[in-house]
Amino acid sequence: MNQNGCVNFCWIYLRVLIAGLAVACFSHAAFAQTNLFVGALKQGVVLEFSSADDVIFNESTFTGLAGPETMVFDSSGNLFVSNGSAKTIKKVTPSGVKTTFASDVDIDGMAFDAFGNLFVSQKSQDLDAGEGVILQFAPDGSRRVFASGLSNPQGLAFDSAGNLYVAVPSRNVILKFAPDGRQTTFASGISKPHRLAFDAFGFLWVTDPGAEALYAITPSGVVILVDTSDVDPELTGLNDLAFDEAGNLFLTAGKSVVEIDSTLTTLFTVASVPGGAGGIAVEPPLATNLSTRVFVQGSNGAATTSGQEAALVPGSGSAIAGFIISGSSPKQVLIRGLGPSLSEFQVANALQDPTLDLHDSKGNLIASNDDWQTAANAGQIPVSLQPSDSREPAILATLPPGSFTAVLRGKNGTSGVGLVEINDRSNAVASKLANVSTRGFVGTGENVMIGGFILSGGSGGRMTLIRALGPTLAQSPFNIAGALTDPTLMLVDANGSVVASNNDWKSSQESEIQATGFAPPNDKEAAILTTLSPGSFTAIVSGKNGGTGIALVDVFDAF
Repeated sequence: MNQNGCVNFCWIYLRVLIAGLAVACFSHAAFAQTNLFVGALKQGVVLEFSSADDVIFNESTFTGLAGPETMVFDSSGNLFVSNGSAKTIKKVTPSGVKTTFASDVDIDGMAFDAFGNLFVSQKSQDLDAGEGVILQFAPDGSRRVFASGLSNPQGLAFDSAGNLYVAVPSRNVILKFAPDGRQTTFASGISKPHRLAFDAFGFLWVTDPGAEALYAITPSGVVILVDTSDVDPELTGLNDLAFDEAGNLFLTAGKSVVEIDSTLTTLFTVASVPGGAGGIAVEPPLATNLSTRVFVQGSNGAATTSGQEAALVPGSGSAIAGFIISGSSPKQVLIRGLGPSLSEFQVANALQDPTLDLHDSKGNLIASNDDWQTAANAGQIPVSLQPSDSREPAILATLPPGSFTAVLRGKNGTSGVGLVEINDRSNAVASKLANVSTRGFVGTGENVMIGGFILSGGSGGRMTLIRALGPTLAQSPFNIAGALTDPTLMLVDANGSVVASNNDWKSSQESEIQATGFAPPNDKEAAILTTLSPGSFTAIVSGKNGGTGIALVDVFDAF
């Protein structure tokens, strides 16, 4: 192929360039979870393909929806899907709840900006009349015309600087719109540009169904024809495309969903979709590991309440971690209670002999453990995740969707610094580790509460809310004595850099936090709402002016 003056050496150059960057930047993400969503046009459903290794994908039906031609995720994990025949946009929450976000829209492209506004390409009924428009929908659903006179705009994509790119096949161009609406031509000479997606290096990738071609456009606008015959000479029917965080490219092509790996050297078929594969989207990063380090006071508290409140049960000083499994399939989790091994990390006063109990949402005891190797299925715990000290407990369990509570105590009422940790051991299933709440005693110095979580896989960022509650725990129905009266919260990334901090939640982002429906009940409590890319993060809860008491830290992965 040699369109645009580009012969095979361009493909070789692109492969070498991106492969080198992929090795440098993405090697750590090789086994990150990928949740891929594809519209099955004939069946009228959205399929979910989940994988932990980008090779073996498990298929499930996420939701029924006629004509899923175009789809995109917002930063909270809600999926927006166009329905061509009904001319509507459906919003589907991570748990599968569907609502109509917009109606009377005949679209062929969608993209979210960094502020949560949805941009939509509205088809023109008369290609010669130039009546096509770009609509901008605010998060509340209100709309305005962002640009007009575009004939038949199709695919949309935003770059990291907030510029909007629009495929206009009737003019064989890709237009660029600055945030202020100023329009320029970014690239031309492409036969029928259809769908657009940016990779991590700022290259804009374009499908061209008319020419059965795939293009990559450099940030400076140089068009490179990707010679897919080097990978698969029979790749035809190109439609939509999306990248995951590891740099792998996913395409819908005719009845197939295919993946080209991040080195651009290997293509394989992820799935066959009878009747044709429509829109495609990669879910934002998911929480896969959740842990909290806390000072465990001697106690005999027990988990007896239900639902999310299971993490808020009365009791004097246990570390009580509540978590939710959302979705439709059972999930295997490994829960560990660490104490003695924390001494290896110079943690003073480590809990010497922790015990661990697991309860369901009704308070029923599912499992308990003292020393991890005494569990009947101890041999199934991966060697790399086996506690290093024989006195530390671990519970490996396959759990159905629902709410659960893990209670960490000191054996015989002992106290010390302990860590309760929840590991997702089956992230390639149609269920997710959604929210976590840990309640415990907040002291000073090394005895503050430290909550860690990992976001992995996906594409883009995930809107995350972190809260630190204290005064609420003293009120009914919890009635916890010694609740922390004024908690403060700090969020730190894997490099030790402070991402955000907060004391009283209304002092910052009040309206945004209120809109999530999870605003802290008390003005003295702390909260941080932010969009996070894949990585490790730590939430540190302490008392203002050295205050101590019982507090709760919780992380909401999506809304």
